Amino acid sequence: MQKGSFSLTIPFRIFYLLFLGFGFLCFSQIAGAQAECPVQLSQQRVVVRYNGSVAVNCSTSVSHKGMGWESSEGAVPKTSNSLIIWRVSHLTEWEIQPSCYINYERQCLIELPVIIYKTPDNVSISIVKRTGPMIEGQQYELQCDVQNVAPVHNLTVKWYKGQTLLDQTNAIKYSRTPVNETVLLLIRPDRDDDGAQYRCEAELDLGAEGPQYPPNKTSDFLSITVYSKPIINETKLPSVVPVFRGYSEEIVCEAEGNPKPTISWILGTNDIVYNEVLTISESTPEYVSCVAENSVGTTTRNFTVFIQDISISTVNHTEPMIAGEQYDLQCSIKYVAPFKIVDVGWYKQNKNNIIETIKTPDILTYTVQIRPNRADNGSQFWCEAKLEAEGTQRTSTMKSANLSITVHFKPIINETKLPSTVPVFRGYSEEIVCEAEGNPKPTIIWILGTNYTVNNETLTISESTPEYVSCVANNSVGTTTRKVKVFIQDISISTVNHTEPMIAGEQYDLQCSIKYVAPFKIVDVGWYKQNKNNIIETIKTPDILTYKVQIRPDRADNGSQFWCEAKLEAEGTQRTSTMKSDNLSITVHFKPIINETKLPSVVPVFRGYSKEIVCEAEGNPKPTISWILGTNDIVYNEVLTISESTPENVSCVAENSAGKTTRQVKVFIQDISIRTVNHTEPMIAGEQYDLQCSIKYVAPFKIVDVGWYKQNKNNIIETIKTPDILTYTVQIRPDKADNGSHFWCEAKLEAEGTQRTSTMKSANLSITVHFEPIINENKLPSVVPVFRGYSEEIVCEAEGNPKPTISWILGTNDIVYNEVLTISESTPEYVTCVAENSAGKTTRQVNMVLKEDYLPLIAGLIAVTVVFISVIFIFIYSIYYKTAKMGHYSLKDAKPSAQNGDIAQNGKHSPIPMKKFSQSDILA
Repeated sequence: MQKGSFSLTIPFRIFYLLFLGFGFLCFSQIAGAQAECPVQLSQQRVVVRYNGSVAVNCSTSVSHKGMGWESSEGAVPKTSNSLIIWRVSHLTEWEIQPSCYINYERQCLIELPVIIYKTPDNVSISIVKRTGPMIEGQQYELQCDVQNVAPVHNLTVKWYKGQTLLDQTNAIKYSRTPVNETVLLLIRPDRDDDGAQYRCEAELDLGAEGPQYPPNKTSDFLSITVYSKPIINETKLPSVVPVFRGYSEEIVCEAEGNPKPTISWILGTNDIVYNEVLTISESTPEYVSCVAENSVGTTTRNFTVFIQDISISTVNHTEPMIAGEQYDLQCSIKYVAPFKIVDVGWYKQNKNNIIETIKTPDILTYTVQIRPNRADNGSQFWCEAKLEAEGTQRTSTMKSANLSITVHFKPIINETKLPSTVPVFRGYSEEIVCEAEGNPKPTIIWILGTNYTVNNETLTISESTPEYVSCVANNSVGTTTRKVKVFIQDISISTVNHTEPMIAGEQYDLQCSIKYVAPFKIVDVGWYKQNKNNIIETIKTPDILTYKVQIRPDRADNGSQFWCEAKLEAEGTQRTSTMKSDNLSITVHFKPIINETKLPSVVPVFRGYSKEIVCEAEGNPKPTISWILGTNDIVYNEVLTISESTPENVSCVAENSAGKTTRQVKVFIQDISIRTVNHTEPMIAGEQYDLQCSIKYVAPFKIVDVGWYKQNKNNIIETIKTPDILTYTVQIRPDKADNGSHFWCEAKLEAEGTQRTSTMKSANLSITVHFEPIINENKLPSVVPVFRGYSEEIVCEAEGNPKPTISWILGTNDIVYNEVLTISESTPEYVTCVAENSAGKTTRQVNMVLKEDYLPLIAGLIAVTVVFISVIFIFIYSIYYKTAKMGHYSLKDAKPSAQNGDIAQNGKHSPIPMKKFSQSDILA
C-alpha cells in the first residue's frame, strides 16, 4: 500500500459502522439525559495543551442529595454544594473522560468532552527516493514527516513554495495520543523553479474552544535545483542575418539552461567554433547553425547569411559645387532576397535629413536633388536603406560610404566687425578689420580715394583718413564691396571752478565736454572712477554737450582716476560707438586719523623701566605728531618714551591742513618685587624658605597668572587666576647648586573689557646658600701607607659655604690646623680630618699603615759584595802578573770582552772566565 494512503478491510468496515451506530445511540441517550439532568457546565468542551491546567464549573439551581465530579484526575467527592469545580493543574492523561453527576430524584450525569493537544516535536521535508538536481517536466514526490503530534485527526499539513500555498492535506488517522504522520505531495518542476524553496507546515485545527491562532510548526526550507534544456534567444539571433560587403559583424548566440550550456557554431561540414560570439563577413558560409548543449539536452538554431551593397555618388558632376546651384546625388543598392526595401534615407553630417521614402522597391537606383550653400562645404553625405525580411519582423540597415563635397561661394563680408560708420577719437588711431568668408579664400583690398589702395584685412584709420573708404573681397566666384564712413569725435573731463586739492567730505563738480559729430546721437553718458563703473547720470537726448556730476570724495579717493564715457548711436542703424575722455587724477586732503590699535587709551608702566608708545596717524597732507605732557611740555615725535615720572594723562595731537585729531592716553604705574619671608641671612641647603611676590595692582588691569622663575628657566610653581590678594608666596628648598642663583616673579595682567595684556617682572633676588663641608675623598683615601724612616704629605680638601676650616686630630689633644699634614712612622695609626663651617662639620678618618724600607740593607750587601770581588780580582791579577807578564806589560789593542764585562784585555782569551753581575744577582 502506498505510504500515507488509507483503506479499510470488509470486517473492519462492519465494525466501524456498528461503532458509529452505537456511538449515535449513546449520544442520543446522553443528549436526552442532559436535557433532563438539572446541572450546567461552564464549558461544553475543553481544549487543553498537554501538561496544561484546566478548571470547569458544574452548578445546579435545584435542591439535590449530592453532586460531584467523576474523573481519573481531579475527581470531586459528592458534596451538598450547588457549585463544584473540576480542576487539574497538569493534565497528562490522554484518554480522560470527566463527568459531573447529581442525585436528583435519580442519579444523572453530564460528560465533559476533553481534547488534549500537543504540537509536533519536529516537522521535516524531503524528496522521496531522489538526490541531486531535478529535471524540468519530470514528476517528483515531496514527503513531510510530522513527529509526535496529538490529536492527529485534527492535523492539517500545508505545502508552500516560497510564500505561495500549493496544497493542504488533512490527516485520516484517529488517535488521541501522540503519533507520527507522513504526508506526500507530487510536483512537476519547470525551469523557473530552479532555486525554489519548499516547506510544509503542520497545523492543529482544534475548533472554537482551541487557541485563537491554531498551533503550528513549520519545517526548514527545502531548496531544489532544476536542470533544464537550453533555450536559444531567437530575438538576439534572427533566422536571417545580412552582412554589408567589406564589413564584418558580430552575432551572439545566447542560450538559457541549467547547467549552463556550451555554445558552438557549425560553419559547414567540419568547421566548428566554440564561443557565444561569432564574427561573420562576406566570406562566411550562407548557412550557419548555433548549437547549445548541456547534460539535459541539445538545442539548435539555423540562420542564413547574405551579402548587401550600397553606394552614393554625384550624377554627371566631378568639380566643386557652386553655392545655390542644383546637383543630383544617386544611391545605388544591390538588393538581396529575402529582404525588401522599406525606405531609403539621405543624410548630411550627423543630422538625419530624410528626403525621400520609398515603400516599394520598383527600382534599385534612387536620386535626390540638393542645392548646397556655403555651410555645406566639406559636408559628408550618405544614404541608408532600411530592409525588412519577408515574413518576419527582422530588419537591417545598409549605409553607403560617405561622399564629401566641396562648395565654392562668393565672399561675404562680416558687417558686424565692419560697421558702415566708424568714429575716430581725435589724436588717436584705430584699426578696422574687413573679414570676409568665401571659398576659395577671398583676397581683401581697401580703396582710399581715387588711386590709393591697401592690400590687407586690417586698415589703420585716424583723423587724416578720407571720410569714405571701401573694403573689396574677391574670389573666383564673385566680388563683394562694403563702404565705410569715417568721422572725428572729442571728449574731455575737468573739475568745475576748482584747481586745488579736494577736501574729504566736501562736494565738487566734475564736467564732461563732448564734441558731438553727426550722424551719431548721444545715448547716455557714464562717469567712472578707477576700474569701477559708477554711472551717475544717463542722458537719452543730446540737448546739450556739457554734462556735470557732483562728487563727495573721501580719503580712499586720494589719487583716484576719474573719466567720462559717451555711448553714441548712429542715426538709422544699430551701429554704436563709445568715446572715453582722458583720466582726471584727483588729490584728496583729509583730517588725520590716529591708529587706536597701536595707541591704546590706557598704558601701564613698570616702575624703574621706560617704555615707548607710538602715535601713528594717517592723513593727507602727512600730519605732524606732537605729545602734550602737562601745561607747557610738548614733544614733537611719533614715538614717546614714558616712565614712572610721566604725567598720568598725555595727549597725542595729529595735525595737517585738513584738521586736527587728538587722542588722550592714561599712564599708570605698576610695581612688582620679590623677597624672602622673615629671613635675611644666607640660606642653609636642604632647609625650607618662603619667597614672597608683592604686586602693586593698578586698575584697569587684573592679574591673570603669576609665575616664579629661577636662573633663565621658567619654573611655574603656581598659577593664580583670580587676584583676591596681591601677595603671593612660594616655598623653596635650595641645595648647594642654588648658591648665587637668581629668583624673580612675573605677573601677567589683562585689561578689563579688552584683549590688551601686559607682563610685570620683578627685580632679581640673588640668594646665598650655606652648606655643610664635603671632603674630597678622591684626594684623601681612607688608608695611607708610610715607610719607616720617611715622611709624606696628605691633603684634606673640602668644599663648603662659608669656606670651611681644616684641622687634623692626631690623638687626644694633638690638633693641627692646616689642609696639608706631614705624616711619618711616629704618626698615630689613625688620624682624622675635620672640615667645619657655620653650616656644619664633616670628618674623615685615615688609617696609617707602616711599611719597612729594605733599600739601605740591599745597598750595604751590594757594597760588601763589590769589596769581596775586588779583593779576589786583585789576588788573581797578581798571580797572573807574576807568571805571565813578569816585568813586561802591553795594553795595545786592549778591548773589553762580552765574557769579562768592562775588564780590559789584550785580546787573548783569559783562562779564568769573568762574569758581569746584575743587581738581581747581587741581591740573590
